[in-house]
Amino acid sequence: MSEIRLIINYAEVSSGKIIELSKGDKRYLFNVLRCAEGENILILDGMGRSFSAKIVDKNHIEILEENEQLKEDKLNLILCQALLKGEKMDFIIQKATELGVLKIIPFISERCVIKKTNKIERWRRIAKEASEQSGRLTIPDIDSIKNFDELLASINNGILFWEKAKISLVDVFFELSLSEPIFLIVGPEGGFSSDEVSRALKKEIKIASLGNRILRADTAAIVSLSLVSFLCENYVIIKKNEYNIEGKSF
Repeated sequence: MSEIRLIINYAEVSSGKIIELSKGDKRYLFNVLRCAEGENILILDGMGRSFSAKIVDKNHIEILEENEQLKEDKLNLILCQALLKGEKMDFIIQKATELGVLKIIPFISERCVIKKTNKIERWRRIAKEASEQSGRLTIPDIDSIKNFDELLASINNGILFWEKAKISLVDVFFELSLSEPIFLIVGPEGGFSSDEVSRALKKEIKIASLGNRILRADTAAIVSLSLVSFLCENYVIIKKNEYNIEGKSF
């Protein structure tokens, strides 16, 4: 089967159906991937189903048949990211998608330089393209922007990363429930204020450090997702050994 993957999330997908391609999908297939008419591709519906398909012409594809149900390893991680300047948010959306995040919630905190944006649809397109590129079966949801208190009111079972925290990620991780979504809260360029940290503690959000070095906000997002993904995937092994990780510096 062809490794060319396309996520169709704007039309009902079923065997035998002819689907008219969107402008963005035509650009992706013919300009980016250099596909040709008659070529076979893999279609994903963004909800876990996959189909064999054929490019009919420059505007249409034909769904041939549904493939055996595929499964995606869901890490059940939700990234809550404070708005950042420039293209940093684009980078985080792309890399968080590749790392398997379930959902991304952008929010505004006290020290955000950017207080509003109209880039939600752009970020959703980036998430779709990153899902196609990385072979994901689903697209992470990009939520509407919240302020910090709205964010705290809507979540539980989370970790807020703060450079002044005295507790390591490993120490707080084992206090979380792996049967529920885990919310990872990363601040803006200037970090969180002490008042915001206090408000998070009152909502029983864990506060943790990512180590002794002060990381850029966009670096912190990727590091936190990578480390928590590792801990989730290796929970049983680590717990069996009483998480005796030398230095416990996560």
